[in-house]
Amino acid sequence: MDFSVSKLHVHEELMKKTLSKVLTEVKVSELSELSEESLLKLHKKPLANIIISLVNAFEMNLSICKSAAEKIDELKSEQIELQKNLIGIQNNQIESVKATVKSEMNNGLKSWSDVVKKNTSQVQSNLLTTTEKTVKQVMEKVNEEERKSANLMIYGLSEVDNENLGTAVDEVFKAMSVPPPRVTFDCYRVGRKQQGKTRPIRLECQNRGDVDFALVHSRRLKNSARHSRVYLAPDRSKEQRLEHSLLVKQMKELISKDATKHYFIRNNRVCSADRDKPDCNQICMWFVTSLML
Repeated sequence: MDFSVSKLHVHEELMKKTLSKVLTEVKVSELSELSEESLLKLHKKPLANIIISLVNAFEMNLSICKSAAEKIDELKSEQIELQKNLIGIQNNQIESVKATVKSEMNNGLKSWSDVVKKNTSQVQSNLLTTTEKTVKQVMEKVNEEERKSANLMIYGLSEVDNENLGTAVDEVFKAMSVPPPRVTFDCYRVGRKQQGKTRPIRLECQNRGDVDFALVHSRRLKNSARHSRVYLAPDRSKEQRLEHSLLVKQMKELISKDATKHYFIRNNRVCSADRDKPDCNQICMWFVTSLML
């Protein structure tokens, strides 16, 4: 999961709704009034709903914290790389000026001022053209990545004639026990229709926070009788799909060597974690207690 400001806003709204739901069920007006005694008065079903909501919010919060830390490291690395590139460009320009000076002196110019006067305007023009071109390419790439970041790809969902994609997608989210994105701009199959081939679905959402939230809970589809072969993924470019396939191959090799750990891909690298996880009830009570402090 990639870190973004929009994701923080989405998570903030989720936390507010979750806490409001808890207070409503327990019939108190403020968090300071929430206690173990008030929770024990609830019946099993509303208590179970509260636990599920809190676990989902807690899980999302952990993912945001991890991705924020990883994003900071990533930005540091990018800044160092940009500084190296800038130094390299400056060194190349210096070498170019040296070569020009040597050439012009050999061609009969008698002083440094003559060389500078002749070449300053040309160097400035070339540098400006190069800079504008580079900035334009970078902005186009950033805009394309930002647009794709709000798209969700759904693979493995059976394709039939005259299908209602909206209903089919809602069923996928229902199988994950999470609500579908509140606002979507479009939903369609990608690629040319072919016999015996199921095309993926692209769901264009309002922001990347909705996509990240769906991806966090997509593993629940494995336990669905109807959608066990359906999986969700970000909308990757051709180059990104190639990189991801290599990471999947690397992850499978690690699993074959040591299957005692849980492996997953995050921020373009294979990560691992212990399979043992704390009990959900313990997480829930810790989370509620932390809110009361």
